[in-house]
Amino acid sequence: MCTIVRDDAVRHHPEMADDRVRVWVVDDQASFRRATAATVAATNDFDMAGDCESAEAAMELIPDGSAGIVLMDIHMPGMDGIEATRRIRAAHPDLIVLLTSTYDEEDLPPGAADCGAAAYLHKEHLSPDLLTRLWQANH
Repeated sequence: MCTIVRDDAVRHHPEMADDRVRVWVVDDQASFRRATAATVAATNDFDMAGDCESAEAAMELIPDGSAGIVLMDIHMPGMDGIEATRRIRAAHPDLIVLLTSTYDEEDLPPGAADCGAAAYLHKEHLSPDLLTRLWQANH
């Protein structure tokens, strides 16, 4: 299941300029999706583009030509975030994918380092400042 903000609603809303960073959250935990939406809302020049509870749903619903950030949970039922990152980066090269989880960085599963993710972000460290710094460092 996904919640997607319609592209035309974003483009025609007067407060939303085209240079705002669009953020998708892919995580099977609704509580993290809600917390991330609140963080994005508190981040200057960032807007939620949508959220999905599975990698499969996200790959189908992220529009072609999309740019912005995907916050991708590593461990989800079905396709994991590492494989989803590989596929999303292949299909949407302008998207920056940040892997998220509660793993310590040294405990990340195999494949996390070479799946195309721009960085790993521990879920507890997500903040408007860190989100902005990661965007600036990878854009």
